[in-house]
Amino acid sequence: MMMRDDSSLLKGFSDYIIFQKRLSEKTREVYSSEAERFLRYLSSRGIDVLSSTADDIESYLIARKREDGIEERTEGRILSSLRSFYLFLISGSVVKENPAALVEKPKESMHLPRVISEDDVNGLLSSFPSDDPLSVRDYTLFELIYSSGMRISEAVALDVSSFHPEEGTIAVIGKRDKERLVFIGDIAKDALSCYIREIRPLLLSGHTGEKALFLNRRGGRLTRQAAHKRFHEAAGRLGLDATIHTLRHSFATHMLEHGADIRSVQEMLGHSDVRTTQIYTHLNTGSILAFFDKYSPLSDPDWQE
Repeated sequence: MMMRDDSSLLKGFSDYIIFQKRLSEKTREVYSSEAERFLRYLSSRGIDVLSSTADDIESYLIARKREDGIEERTEGRILSSLRSFYLFLISGSVVKENPAALVEKPKESMHLPRVISEDDVNGLLSSFPSDDPLSVRDYTLFELIYSSGMRISEAVALDVSSFHPEEGTIAVIGKRDKERLVFIGDIAKDALSCYIREIRPLLLSGHTGEKALFLNRRGGRLTRQAAHKRFHEAAGRLGLDATIHTLRHSFATHMLEHGADIRSVQEMLGHSDVRTTQIYTHLNTGSILAFFDKYSPLSDPDWQE
């Protein structure tokens, strides 16, 4: 059973994440959970966190691999959580050093994101009936995500006031509450304008004060879970192995295939580090080969050295 002092540390750490580090509620839950589990591990071995070392952290990670079969990404998340936890302890003069900073983060094996072809995207987006308000809403939502590359969490968090039809832009609140201005194509712009003008009033159901852009059948804000379910049903009808996030991956990949520079795609996706965006360049080998076949003299059978 965890000691009261540990409970006090965890409560302080939770407040530290939100009010000082200004991380999201989801991050707070992950970091707090990982810190709590680590403290339980130390307690089970009679180790006080005040005297814990990098060796203790490495032993803990080994135990998690053995017991839970964690992968590199999870191991990295645990280590990030513990580094923040020790920074909190340092800020409160509980400890003087951060032993987690001495533990190397594992190198993650590259997991290429799943994408679908432009034909599959077009087939999916054209599969929604135009005579059903919920289907029109779904089409508009998914068209918007594919047109802009925004995350589903960002899309369902939009308010009507986020959309600026004159400029064809949307103000998006991304990770860590960072706002970015996203440009959308004419098709998504027209679909969104039509949805706001003709469909959204039908879904309001008397909730005249609702600010949310995308509404559920009861007139409240559409949830991420409900959107995932609707997408899964639509993709299933077409036999597509895809999720909503596949639209974001496909947007980035198709933009690069059509000649967009990686910095522009990084900006549109809201990535803080271009290295995150660079994974999409690994998906673009088909285009590279096509350019090679078209322009390289080595692909010409009549070429002589």
